[in-house]
Amino acid sequence: MDTASAEIPEPSGLNRRTLLRGGAVAGLGVLMSSAPAFAAPGQGAPGGPEPSADGLKLTKFKDPLREPPVLRPRGHGRHEELTVRMRTADVTLHSELPPVPMWTYEGVYPGPTIETVRGRRLRVAWENHLTGNIPVTAVDFGMPGGPSRDPLTNYPGTEGCQEVPGVAGLEPWAAVHLHGMLTGGGNDGWMENLVAPGDVQLSAYPNDQAATTLWYHDHTHHVSRFSVYAGLAGMFVSRNAEERALDLPKGRHEVPLILSDRNFGLDASGALTGRLVHKVEMVGQRLMRAHAAPYTLVNGVIWPYLEVDPRWYRFRIVNTANSRIYRLMLLADGRPVPGALQVIGTDQGLIGKPLPVDGALNLSSGERADVLVDFSAFRGQSLKLVNTMEGVTPGESSKRHDLLEPDVMQFRVADRRPSTRFTLPEVVSPTFERSTHHDVPHDRAPRWVVLVGPGSANVPELWEMEETDAEGITFPAAGIVQVQDAEGTVTTLRRTAMHYGDGNTFTAAHDGVEIWKYLNLAAAPHPMHIHLAHFQVLSRESYDVTGFDRLVRGSARPIAFKATAELEPHELGEKDTIRVGTAGQIRPGPDGTPGELVTVAVRFPVVGRGVHHCHMLEHEQHMVRPFVVSPAAHLHMGGHH
Repeated sequence: MDTASAEIPEPSGLNRRTLLRGGAVAGLGVLMSSAPAFAAPGQGAPGGPEPSADGLKLTKFKDPLREPPVLRPRGHGRHEELTVRMRTADVTLHSELPPVPMWTYEGVYPGPTIETVRGRRLRVAWENHLTGNIPVTAVDFGMPGGPSRDPLTNYPGTEGCQEVPGVAGLEPWAAVHLHGMLTGGGNDGWMENLVAPGDVQLSAYPNDQAATTLWYHDHTHHVSRFSVYAGLAGMFVSRNAEERALDLPKGRHEVPLILSDRNFGLDASGALTGRLVHKVEMVGQRLMRAHAAPYTLVNGVIWPYLEVDPRWYRFRIVNTANSRIYRLMLLADGRPVPGALQVIGTDQGLIGKPLPVDGALNLSSGERADVLVDFSAFRGQSLKLVNTMEGVTPGESSKRHDLLEPDVMQFRVADRRPSTRFTLPEVVSPTFERSTHHDVPHDRAPRWVVLVGPGSANVPELWEMEETDAEGITFPAAGIVQVQDAEGTVTTLRRTAMHYGDGNTFTAAHDGVEIWKYLNLAAAPHPMHIHLAHFQVLSRESYDVTGFDRLVRGSARPIAFKATAELEPHELGEKDTIRVGTAGQIRPGPDGTPGELVTVAVRFPVVGRGVHHCHMLEHEQHMVRPFVVSPAAHLHMGGHH
């Protein structure tokens, strides 16, 4: 049986300061831009004392997993109401860490789990009782040079960093977005419709979608990377009769696993304080690399343990981290347990049948997965849930980055016979229908969204495109991309919008279906989220992106199809967020390392003004565009086709 250790093992080939990595670093390179940087430990401007290893250790698996409190709306018939208060509170994240000042929902992190029943319209009063400035110290660092094998983001404290101007004085404005709820634009938590302390956001939710796991979080324009990091996130669960009929594990055998990562400050002695530190690398003063912190939290507890019975459990897993991709594996005696995770649901509901995960369950920021796990074969043992890097055997270091596989949490299986029997159902949702390219009637030619980074302003970019005629164009040309598909057909695309304030907004018809194609030319994967809509992923394909001229910002030769990639189990259901780019991708290389083209069929069941954006919160301010869903008759009256 594994025992909690007060000391993190030191991998070969790394210095003593690798102790500070704790256990949430693998995948760091995956999340970052390809541009090189930066300051090695001890370099850069002084920002505090040299950390001591003794002061940085937190005992793994010391604290039990806690579950957020549950809030159930009250009402009569098909209408229910609920009040949720945003409050500043001190939160215990680890018993060896001082209480952490946070912005929270109802004084807890994560916020309470809101549990509802489909078909009951819900009105929520999101009351802002927050006080003080944002409880986050935001710093960055970076200097010219080669890629950093051991970036400062691996460590607590602010040594070698500089403060990000303006963050310390941020006041507690808020805008709550219920991520995945199919509600009109007026209730979606529009990121510029802010509520001040003492004010309230009133939102009405139809709550008429499949039983599923959603989550709510702050969506304040330009600063959500700090406000969510400060603690403004929580889970939302919707149930229905179909789900209840399955007799899935319930009660204490149905457990939320809300994943996030955090970093903390150091005091004068080098010991951890309870101050949240948001630390990123910068390239060329502007490009913010995606955030990745050294401490993994589950339900607001750093490296927790959970005592489980030797039986089936249901886990609702939500990735609420700012940017980190979690590649989850269950290990027994340090070895992966094949097929341990059985996926039964995705972002927007249950799927047709259980699907075993072969390898890792990859969840990017904003994605959810509903999984079943059977512990009956592990009586009296301890297992670990870990976050691995693609191509790295658990227990070994990555040859690319010398990163350890990071622990997420521990399961301690009781040494007794199971008290109940559960059989994995052959059918989960008989009403679920899987779409393919051949059976999706759609309204118009495909929408194209191209992901580029770093862009011309040295920030990641989201390009909205339209098909155009190649005649008269001299390649490469700025904003022009050609794509050659599997049949050899070449499509020429012209950029129509890039910045948030650009015109030419996508306009979709209410109850319409559109095909969107996301083409990733960037160095890292991006999770793309569409508000006011849900979709099914039709295909994932790899493309040779070396034909893209990054200086001109256009393709010198077509971006060419290479191969069809398999969709993962949690990508085969209804979704609202999809990763575009390989989970272990670092950067396109000179040998033609592929980018990705992900095609989705999008449905628009509600109307209003929304946004589509990258859900890496450090990228969101650059990679966000508005769009509008209108009744079809209104579009015709306005001259839209």
